[in-house]
Amino acid sequence: MAEPQLIAGVPAPIAHLSWLIGSWLGVGVGGEASRKPFQFAQEIQIGCDGREFLTHVSRSWLLDAAGNRIKPTAVEFGIWRATENNGAILQLTHSYGYSETLTGSVEVTGINTAVITGARLQLHTIRIMRPDDTATYRGSERIIGLVDGRLLWRLDTLTTSEQPAAHVSATL
Repeated sequence: MAEPQLIAGVPAPIAHLSWLIGSWLGVGVGGEASRKPFQFAQEIQIGCDGREFLTHVSRSWLLDAAGNRIKPTAVEFGIWRATENNGAILQLTHSYGYSETLTGSVEVTGINTAVITGARLQLHTIRIMRPDDTATYRGSERIIGLVDGRLLWRLDTLTTSEQPAAHVSATL
């Protein structure tokens, strides 16, 4: 069997997702219209073991006003896969008891010596599995970007209304 062609250290079919790889740590803010604003810390680890997918682990903690961790909050485990035309599929399992599949496409905004230095990815839920106690969660829209070496992201949730509601965002 031939060795896979590598671009930016990952198999060629997922090269457009290579900018996600790394350990990302930072803070974010959240709060829907029905909740008071809050601040959280987050760590996301995205890796590649040489196969044509990326692994995804995200952990977050609620912070107090001084920036100290109060308690753990959300955890996500997932797999990133490539689709045609710079597309992506993210399959996630959440600590809140549901799993979802999101899809979208990558727009590369900067590249230097075969390394992506700027990118934007917009995802939306296409499939969700949930137990009855999370029935109000109907999916999400996510925007993820690489800007000046930082991972920026925003999550809007779909619950009982037809329009997505701002939920959380962070800079890592």
